[in-house]
Amino acid sequence: MHGEPESVLDRLEQLLISCEWFQLPVLATFEEPVEAKGRLPERLDRVFPAEGLTFSKQAFAITGEPQITTAIKQLGRRQLAVAGAETDVCILQSVLGLISLDYQVFLLQDCLFSSEPQVSPALSRMYAAGAIPCTYKMLFYELLETNDPAPWLEQQQRAVERGFQPPESMPPST
Repeated sequence: MHGEPESVLDRLEQLLISCEWFQLPVLATFEEPVEAKGRLPERLDRVFPAEGLTFSKQAFAITGEPQITTAIKQLGRRQLAVAGAETDVCILQSVLGLISLDYQVFLLQDCLFSSEPQVSPALSRMYAAGAIPCTYKMLFYELLETNDPAPWLEQQQRAVERGFQPPESMPPST
C-alpha cells in the first residue's frame, strides 16, 4: 500500500494493537506481485500480532483464494471486521464474497483506503449486500464493554507499551 492518508494508518495501527489486546485473530492479505504491490508499512508490521496470518493472493476477493477461505473458516468466527485497501476493488469483492458465505461483516469505514476518490458506490453496494457500517472507535468500545479497568488491566498495560491511544484521541478521518 502506498500513499495512505496518515489518519487511516493511525487507525490501522491502533486496530492491530487492539486486536492483540482483545485476542482477536488477524489475517492480512497482499496482492501479487507482492514485490511491486507491497507489504505492510513498517509502522503496521511493527504492531502486527505474532499470531497473525499473512497470505499473498492473485484474486481481488479473499474468497477467491481457497487457502485464505480455509484459514478464515479455521478461525471459528462468524463475525469479521474488514479494513484495508482498495475500498472499491479488493475490499468490495472480499466483503461481497464473505457475505455470500454467510459471514457477518463489520466494515470499518474509517480504516479503508483507495486510490479512487469515488468510493461511495462501493460502500453503498457493500451496505446493500448486508455489510454493517462501523468505525474503529465503535468496534473498540463494543469489545471493551465497560469503563471498569479490572477485566483488561494487564492487556491494557501491554497495549500502552505497544503505542495504544484511546480512539477519541485519534486525528479525524479524511
